[in-house]
Amino acid sequence: MTVATRHVRSLRLGLLPVLGSVATPRGIVAALPAGTSSEALRQACPEVSGLRQIGRGILARLPHGTLDADPAEAELFAGRRTLVAIRNGETARAASDWLACHARETGADAALIVDRDPPGGSFASDIAALAPDLPVVVVTLSRPLGLADAPDARHPALAPGAPQRDLPPPDAWHAPLGELTLHELLHHRFLSRAAAVAFFDIGDLWLPDPDGSPFDRVLSDPSRILFLHGVETYPWRLRQGAVAPHADHIAVRRNERRWLTSWAAAPAGLPQDALWLPVRMMGAEATDARPAQFRRALGVTFAGVEVNRLVRKADLVEDPALVDWLAQAFPGHQPIRLPEKKTIPPRPASARVTVVTAMKNEGPFILDWIAHNRVLGVARHLVYTNDCADGTDRLLDALSEAGVTRRDNPFRETGGVPQHAAFRAAEDEAAVTSSDWLMTLDVDEYVNIHAGEGRLADLFAAAPEAHVLSMPWRLFGNADRHAYDDRPVTELFTRAAPAYAPRPLQAWAFKSLFRNEGLFRRLGVHRPKGLVGDTQGQIRWIDGAGRPLPPATWRAAWRMSKANWGYDLVTLNHYAVRTCESFLVKRERGRVNHTDRAQGLAYWFRMNHNAEEETSILRLSPRVEAEKARLLALPGVAEAHAGAVAWHSARAATLRADPANAALWEAITSPRMEKLSRMTTKFGAAVFLTGPGVIPDEIVARDPGEPFFWTTD
Repeated sequence: MTVATRHVRSLRLGLLPVLGSVATPRGIVAALPAGTSSEALRQACPEVSGLRQIGRGILARLPHGTLDADPAEAELFAGRRTLVAIRNGETARAASDWLACHARETGADAALIVDRDPPGGSFASDIAALAPDLPVVVVTLSRPLGLADAPDARHPALAPGAPQRDLPPPDAWHAPLGELTLHELLHHRFLSRAAAVAFFDIGDLWLPDPDGSPFDRVLSDPSRILFLHGVETYPWRLRQGAVAPHADHIAVRRNERRWLTSWAAAPAGLPQDALWLPVRMMGAEATDARPAQFRRALGVTFAGVEVNRLVRKADLVEDPALVDWLAQAFPGHQPIRLPEKKTIPPRPASARVTVVTAMKNEGPFILDWIAHNRVLGVARHLVYTNDCADGTDRLLDALSEAGVTRRDNPFRETGGVPQHAAFRAAEDEAAVTSSDWLMTLDVDEYVNIHAGEGRLADLFAAAPEAHVLSMPWRLFGNADRHAYDDRPVTELFTRAAPAYAPRPLQAWAFKSLFRNEGLFRRLGVHRPKGLVGDTQGQIRWIDGAGRPLPPATWRAAWRMSKANWGYDLVTLNHYAVRTCESFLVKRERGRVNHTDRAQGLAYWFRMNHNAEEETSILRLSPRVEAEKARLLALPGVAEAHAGAVAWHSARAATLRADPANAALWEAITSPRMEKLSRMTTKFGAAVFLTGPGVIPDEIVARDPGEPFFWTTD
């Protein structure tokens, strides 16, 4: 069949650019580009009529002779069932497959393709070389059709499910369609006498329907338009970098709710002044019948782009009906199938738990933390350290007989922050690969289990179906303690934020305990990362109250919300500041995760909560003390612990004496800050972001028990 070419010339009406124009019996139909004002158009042509604003452009009728308009060529498609597509980078091979499939399945017998490439492209000759099964007219334009200052729509960042959103620079030729008058230009120049038209992208394939093809349906009810509804589809992978054909698109996103919209119509049956638009038609009634269905092949739309740049592959599932239909539509083609679905095995009888963490100069606090975790039932600790001056390394090495493995943190070799580098390195360690459960904790975080006797076994028994348990923080303050004291933090600091504490944002952050069954690809700070897609529908992920955590939060959430806060099963006590002296040492050490964020007065204010007494964790104290005594009896442990305590005390004294810390010390030990630590529920999020200096003295003077709320802009 023939492939013809046509061009839409851009003219000028006085000083005004004209996107395109068509000479019709009723005058010249002119499309003015986005940004044209109706006043400027009337000044350029006082005889203008039928002026209509479409998007930011204008459609108008001008008297004959006003412009050297392109002639109407409705005879090209007279009486034909016409496919209409606006091409934006799709290949000629994909277009050829699209034409052939629609010719077979819908009875299409002509196609009009608008090529959005700049003039001089090869698409028309490329498609002609493939000898399409039906006559095709390829239309080019002198002006770009894209939204002003918008990026190239062919870039994977613009895919609806793209994991990354780093946008490319503006590209007027290939940006999302901005000139919405285009459909009216096509209508008046080419399509007014077509038997029926259906607007499909080149990536779109109609799904067979007992009611008939879109052309059949609009011809049986020609006075009304038929909506077309679509869903995006994906291949599993490309074949050696080649563009994925339609026939490889057998997957959809799990729980997809996004619908694409287009339409089909029989032009002769429509009102004369109905306005053709990209996703609907104004001035024409739509049929009450259900829309026709199509599927859009995203690997065709984003030609040659790797699938994992278009969508998280973990979100993809095979659509069995689509697999069957594509096998009929493209006989002999073998699509690349998705891997077989992984089935999560039953929970093992054993419950070996490993904690992974990163540390620097945490020596005085290690022994109590390890003892507490061992009482809970933690079998092993994998600890990554860097640049320790206080004997942390020595103490951890001495604890090797108690299931502690220490490694040097490789963050300098791998780049990134120490915590992330530690987690990546840990994934190949035997302590991780052989464990039944994993969690990433910091040494200032204590798991407080409220079920049974407070052990991990009790937590597992209370949530027998859970694969992931996200444990919400409860922030504990310094209890007005200034000087460091070598006693367990759980006994020293028994004042905390209220259970209901939606502010600051950090108050309900969480850490996660999860089954090590290959459900996730890597460790994360707040939750495991890289969910294996074919297990998503099987996973039970619960919060601190034992309720399901919404799947929409699984990939990015790091805190609980007002909808799912609670500590019925488990709390993660977070002793972020400890004493004022220990805070100075912590501040000098720096952070293992957000290394670029300072730990000054604003941090102290956000994390130091002394609003109410909370002592439930102390029920474990006798068992923890007994375990600590066993650990101290191991060779070298008592000496290493004593050395770390001495170093910490000396370092705190040095930092207190440093004039550079005088202002901070005076602030965090002041009566003002001590009172504010009991008023943290009274302030808005903006106050915590700004810092305590923004709070007026008259607010600080109020009674913490008084009901009030204060925030700042």
